Amino acid sequence: MAQRTVCLCEGKYIGIESIFTVVNGKQINIPEKVEALREKSRQNLLTCSCGCGSILTLVAGDRNLREQHFRLKDGEHEKECHLVTEGKCSVDSKIVLKCWLDDKLEHADIESRVPIFAVTDCNRKYEYTFLSREKSIAISYSHERANLSDEKFDILESNGKNINIIYIVDESNSSDLGQYPESLMKIQSRQGYCLYLSIEDIDYYKAELEAVFFEQDIDGFWREISVAKGSLSKFNISEDGKLSIDGDFINILLETAKEKFHNEIEEIARRREQEKEEKERREIERNEEIERQKEEAERQREELAEKKRLETERIERERKEKEDAFKKELANNFENQDSIIRDPDGNRWIKCEFCGKIAKEEEFSSYGGAGRVNLGTCYDCSKNNPAVHEKLKHITEKKKTTYNPNVCPECGGYLKEKNGQYGPFIGCSNYPRCRYTRSKR
Repeated sequence: MAQRTVCLCEGKYIGIESIFTVVNGKQINIPEKVEALREKSRQNLLTCSCGCGSILTLVAGDRNLREQHFRLKDGEHEKECHLVTEGKCSVDSKIVLKCWLDDKLEHADIESRVPIFAVTDCNRKYEYTFLSREKSIAISYSHERANLSDEKFDILESNGKNINIIYIVDESNSSDLGQYPESLMKIQSRQGYCLYLSIEDIDYYKAELEAVFFEQDIDGFWREISVAKGSLSKFNISEDGKLSIDGDFINILLETAKEKFHNEIEEIARRREQEKEEKERREIERNEEIERQKEEAERQREELAEKKRLETERIERERKEKEDAFKKELANNFENQDSIIRDPDGNRWIKCEFCGKIAKEEEFSSYGGAGRVNLGTCYDCSKNNPAVHEKLKHITEKKKTTYNPNVCPECGGYLKEKNGQYGPFIGCSNYPRCRYTRSKR
């Protein structure tokens, strides 16, 4: 776990998270943020967040996101020796490389671990891993990317007196996780590509070398693309320090690989654009089909509604025609007061004694009775016709002088025996319009 994840810069706290972003669900570094913090670090502006004033430096890369942190800068801790021993793999790699140089440069003056002050009057600590002054060729090998600093490269190149430097790193530094390969890009910006060395102990003929370059793919992730790979022994070094394998120069293979990668990117972009257009086309067609189905459903609904309307009109028309025909014939039937007049649907028809209206029984307040089975009084007349009131008055007076136990004293209808909840009783045949009742005696 990182020791420090926050620093104090010019009075503000800065967390290590500020150098990250998310692209398509993957967490990657923001090169501009990293470089900005790196510049602050160079200016000694990053200090301990507790306020003690100790100067910090940024430790950030792409190999493992959790390892990125701020640490105490050199000279900010106790001046005790903390010797870092060199690992076996690093030593074995240098042995293999020495054998390779001996094989390819053919007895050139190959020196090992040559400090820069041995070449020029610069007193900095950096060194060439191997140097051939005669061929003006040097090897700078790094087992860990932590040793790949711009300062180191600048000093080696600016003080090398036209020395052709070949940068090589251990294969463990391979980075194809989509992150920005900050350290390796320092080599690529100078050499055009990176070289990975893989070994099996100190066996030169089992060692392999691979040339790769980094570029962002169409989704913004950094891709590691192989240019050439093979046995270290198959790689040759020209007089001007250029590498080749099986007669093909790496820089030429690099251009070919880049062109192929760019063509693949263009093909992916073209295919995605076609897929996008196809998806949009299908979406348009789907929407058009949905709209067409809606229109068709609406048309069918309208047709069905129109069909129902026409059918309703037809039924109503036929009913009206039948009713009108029935009414036309009905006028002659009211001479008959012996039997009830009904239409084919079972509806009873009555004629108003006062206004002559012929209608169904529900439009009459009273009807029926001896000698007037099909006659009655419509609601309009019962409310508004004075003749009705005169008749009722006459009936009332007549009832006072003439009593018929079989005639309803209220409406003049027939009385008949009925059975109810409490036994038999006498009720009017015009029920429910007339609710006259009396007990059976």
